[in-house]
Amino acid sequence: MEHPEDNIDDLKTRRDYFQRNFPMVNIVLERTDINSYEVLKNTCANCGYLTLKYRAGFDICGFCFWEDDGDDDFEEDKDSGPNHMSLKEGRLIFYDAKMKLMDTKYHTHQLITTLKSYFSELDTLISIESSDKDEIIELHHNIQDLLDKNKIYGLESIFNNTH
Repeated sequence: MEHPEDNIDDLKTRRDYFQRNFPMVNIVLERTDINSYEVLKNTCANCGYLTLKYRAGFDICGFCFWEDDGDDDFEEDKDSGPNHMSLKEGRLIFYDAKMKLMDTKYHTHQLITTLKSYFSELDTLISIESSDKDEIIELHHNIQDLLDKNKIYGLESIFNNTH
């Protein structure tokens, strides 16, 4: 992950993996302009991780703190009202924060080291088609629990806090 365009490739890889390997949970707001079951996945449209209970239900992603208003790839340049930015801008913020997390020069705190380890393991499992789904879900929960416990609301905010 060296260039912002790699972020889109990683995002699409994650979302495609979850679309193929995990069942669709629920869509709260059924859209009429698109086939929601083909486009809206169980993943956060911003970070691509499996963090939302429902799609288009205005849930807030625990990893990137994006409020899921139902916008997706085909509307990434449109301003998202609840998020006060476009999906494209939100994705770049998450990408930058994740790059900082994965960069060794930032590993002075145990929290950052642990999060890096969890994300690294999760991304590796997602890249392996035959990965244990329970292990993937457990890593999602571990990351979410760690962020919640430390009151981290969006991965980028970890670098604004002193832990």
